[in-house]
Order: sequence, then structure tokens, then C-alpha cells
Amino acid sequence: MKSKGFNAYSKYMILKHALKENNVSKTCEMFGISRTTFYNWHRAYKKYGMAGLENREPKKPQMPNKVSKALEQEILSYVVKYPADGPKRIYYELRAEGFDIGETGIYNVLKRNNLTKRAQREEYSMNKELYKNNRKEKKDKLNFLNGEEVYPGYLVIQKIDFIGTFDGIGKIYQYSLYDTSSKWGAVKLYNKKQDIDVWNYFELKFVYLLETFNLSIENLVTEKEKAFLSYFVKGDKYKEIIENFNINHIFISPDDSTILDDMREFNEFLVTEFYNKINSNSEINSFEEIEREIDKFVRQYNFHSINSSGYNVGKTPVEAILERALQNNADLDTLPLWLSALINSSKRGDKDE
Repeated sequence: MKSKGFNAYSKYMILKHALKENNVSKTCEMFGISRTTFYNWHRAYKKYGMAGLENREPKKPQMPNKVSKALEQEILSYVVKYPADGPKRIYYELRAEGFDIGETGIYNVLKRNNLTKRAQREEYSMNKELYKNNRKEKKDKLNFLNGEEVYPGYLVIQKIDFIGTFDGIGKIYQYSLYDTSSKWGAVKLYNKKQDIDVWNYFELKFVYLLETFNLSIENLVTEKEKAFLSYFVKGDKYKEIIENFNINHIFISPDDSTILDDMREFNEFLVTEFYNKINSNSEINSFEEIEREIDKFVRQYNFHSINSSGYNVGKTPVEAILERALQNNADLDTLPLWLSALINSSKRGDKDE
């Protein structure tokens, strides 16, 4: 007799029989059930009483990796464009685009479409051009670039670069932020790729400035460089920041738009005026010293360099920021002393020591 044929009352009587006879094995043999089934009933009865012995409709299995048709189409469209990428890389790319899907779900889609191997994806890519259907959507995301309202915080760009390997110092990775209106920049260096923590620095540095100067970021563009994409999408910190500050955040591939030109110009300036001079400076012989020197260099740039082009010609980056802060009724009298000292120093034309 199968266990599923018992109702609550018959289960209860079987439990009583075993208790009376003091022999679970013989009871199970008599009624044709396993010891596992008996003890499952026993635990259910002790916890819930007769209600625990009621037969329940089996729950439909949870399928967290089930993928909708629309999302499957996104995965296949991505395969068309980048057939060399496997499930992990596709996961990072789609998460950057705002799609909520796990790596296992992506693998299942590839398996269902016979695309788990690179050769299969490459053949599929040659015969399909599905990615063209997504170009209009991506173009729509860039409509804000046509706006005439440009001010500090309107368009901020961020990216990660591998600067190079330096003798006696090792590798240097640079995360940079750049405001296209004021030309204000920020830089954070890492000597290990795995230590890169984009949103932690963003929160410590940029969010602090937003709150101090009563500013906001309207549009944040991240360069979607494959080698570093995972550092922009791992964890939930970035979603928290983007949502809390109501930021329009989009990823742009390096070859998709000239929007990244200003950031490239800023980074080329850093390479020419700072990194290329490291080896000739005998005082810089450790990563910690490079960190200190780049901080001083970028601070000098923000507080003393004069914009020769753009929306704030003739102003330093910090002057453009302060002007926007005043428009937003920021209370500059309450600025931290160290920041007030730097601002006053830039007004006097003094140099940071």
C-alpha cells in the first residue's frame, strides 16, 4: 500500500499502533510504508497535530532561473553580437543593462538553443542579425545629450583603465570620474584588479561632494569596457546609490558615442602630465607614494587649472562647482575647514604645497 493513499486519520492510527506495539519496523512492514515516511508523519504530528497529517497539494517547483521570451531574445541578441562570450560574461553585460537574470538562467537558454560552445555561437552569429533591433532603444537612452541645459552634475562620466606596470611599483589600475560641464575630475588608484571597488569610492568621494554642495547628478555614463564591466555591476551598492539619488545611469560601449571624448581628454592629460613623469621622479618609488602624488596633482588641477573650452570657459573646475552650488542655495559658510581653505587658496591664486 502506497503512503500517498493514507488520509490524516489512517496516518494517526498507524502512529498509535507503533506507539502501542513499541515497534516502528514491524508497523511500517505491516502497513507497507518506509521508516522515513513514518518519521515524517511523526514529526508533522508533533509539530502541527492532525493538521500536519493532512495530504497537501504538491507545490509547483520554484524556477528562479526560468527566463521569459523577451529576456531570452536579449540573450540571443547578445550572442549574435559577441559570440565569443560565455554565460559569465553575458551575465555581467545584461546586468549592466538592468536585466535581472542569473548565470544559470543564461546557461539554460544557451543549452536550449544549442549555443553552449563557442563554435556553435559563432555559427549562430553569422546567420543572425537580431542585435539590430536593439539599436533604437539604445539610441533613445542617449536623448538627454540633445538637451540644452548643461551644468555641473548634468553629465558625469566614469571609467576604469589599466594604466600600466611601473618598475619597482607594479600594476596601476585607475578609476576616474569626470564632470563634463565643470571639467572637475576625481581619481582612485588600485594596484590589484580584484581590489577595485567602484561604488564604495563613489559613495565616499562623489556622494560626499553632492551633499556638501547641494548638487545632484542627472546623467551618469559608464564606459562599458569588457575587462572591467564586472566591477560596475557586482553587488547591490550601485543600485542603492542610483535609486537614492535618482540618477539616469547608462552604459556606453567605447565605440558607441563621442560622449566619452571629454573623459578621454582628461585621462590623456593625466598620462602626459603625471604618469609619463613617474619614472623620472626618484621620490616616487612605491604605490602609496603614487597615490599621494596623484591626489595632489588632481587637486591642483581642480582648484587651479583654467578651462579653455566648454561651458565654463575662464573658470576653474571648482569655481564652476561653487557657482552651481550657490544657484542651489547651498550654505557655503558651513563647509569643512579644509575645503574652505582650499577654495580660498584657489581664489588667491596660491599653489597647493
